[in-house]
Amino acid sequence: MNLVYNSDMQSAASFGFQATNRAFQYGDGLFETIRYEGGKLWFWPDHFDRLTRGMVALQLAPVTPFALDELQATALDLIQQNGLSDGPARLKLQVWRQPGGLYTPTTHAADWLLTAQPTEPFGITSKARLGIFRDVRLSPSSISAFKTLNALPYVLAGLFRQQHHYDEAILLDIHGHVAECVASSVFWLKDHQLYTPSLETGCIDGIVRRQLMRNHSVQEGLFLPEALADADAVFCANVNGIQALLDTPVEAVKQFNV
Repeated sequence: MNLVYNSDMQSAASFGFQATNRAFQYGDGLFETIRYEGGKLWFWPDHFDRLTRGMVALQLAPVTPFALDELQATALDLIQQNGLSDGPARLKLQVWRQPGGLYTPTTHAADWLLTAQPTEPFGITSKARLGIFRDVRLSPSSISAFKTLNALPYVLAGLFRQQHHYDEAILLDIHGHVAECVASSVFWLKDHQLYTPSLETGCIDGIVRRQLMRNHSVQEGLFLPEALADADAVFCANVNGIQALLDTPVEAVKQFNV
């Protein structure tokens, strides 16, 4: 398989990191996961928008050309080079600051890496067992809406889900409001009104979340976990698919397919 590092396509087998890499040392960077299916990159402008806004927040400036159309062309070329054109495929675009300094960096210059792997088709499935992860809480900040390389709350929530044999887990904000699932945005339907947590909870500004809010009437807010128990339907959504939660039948969420 090939990858692209700072616009240079090379073999994944020959690629390596320096020990001074700030992504490894400090998690000083961010990433996007992009779906390729049906011959196109799904929601690419939204991914690029979220990534570049996150780069501004982290004060990162790539050292090689980094523009919407050029990156799209590079991604499609990588998919072809890796024999994934028939799809579906999962691309990951990572950006991190170049070496220098300790906690306080000495540069704004950034490196970037693009990888592509096969994945499963976008689908609508069901997850019956839902847990509430209470040990590590989310809080809103200038970087909370972006997918930074510091993903420890989600790692620990994933371990909690695994250890307690849940199918999915809900993360909360510091005040106990529902924020999101381990790797997806959460929604629920009550009396024909669709709800989702506000970005004020510190949740990620999800890409599929954006699509649903454009195409449906969605009320954002701060909600306690009891709102899920009282809902007519509950589901989570990300670029991998939509998952009906609790006792929600799959048919009840098909209307929200992106």
